[in-house]
Amino acid sequence: MRAIKTSVISILAIGLLAGSAVGVAAQEEEAAAEPTTPTKVAGTIEGGGDVVQEPTETVVDGVLEVRDFVLVGDALEMDDPRLTGSISVTFSADVHKVNDFEDVVLETVEMRIDNDDGSWTGQGTSLLHDGAEIPDEDAINLGTLPMTGSGAYEGLSAYLFTDFTEDPPTVEGVIYEGELPPFPELPAPETEAAE
Repeated sequence: MRAIKTSVISILAIGLLAGSAVGVAAQEEEAAAEPTTPTKVAGTIEGGGDVVQEPTETVVDGVLEVRDFVLVGDALEMDDPRLTGSISVTFSADVHKVNDFEDVVLETVEMRIDNDDGSWTGQGTSLLHDGAEIPDEDAINLGTLPMTGSGAYEGLSAYLFTDFTEDPPTVEGVIYEGELPPFPELPAPETEAAE
């Protein structure tokens, strides 16, 4: 009887140990499958979108004001599937004429990325300096875009840099938990001591 009891206890103990080892292995596999943060990301913007709203254009004091241009259907192809998806973007721009060869374009952008698991939204800015026709001067077309995740990406943020001088345009950045730090306040200006 004692031998049977000892054997049963041994079998139960081995079973519990094996079960816990399987559980630990499953947890380790699950942890390995989920990306950690912060995570560097990179990819490209692939064309194919449709214009769903043409912009309004007016000239004010020599500046061309382009407002509320809406484009839907471009694809963001990233090395992290969380940021891969279809893009909806609305932008406005002020186009400043520098000379016959150069424009400086200041843009504000609102963008949304959607995929099966969730979405990302954010507002950003970009600068285009079209100096490509001037010898020894390269065009600049760079943007920054902080984004907030929702759905499966709730609690995550992304900060992206775009370079539209590349073909296709390139995107680099990072996915991280939480939000950007709050903007600091400038110290009050010092007043000169009374003489």
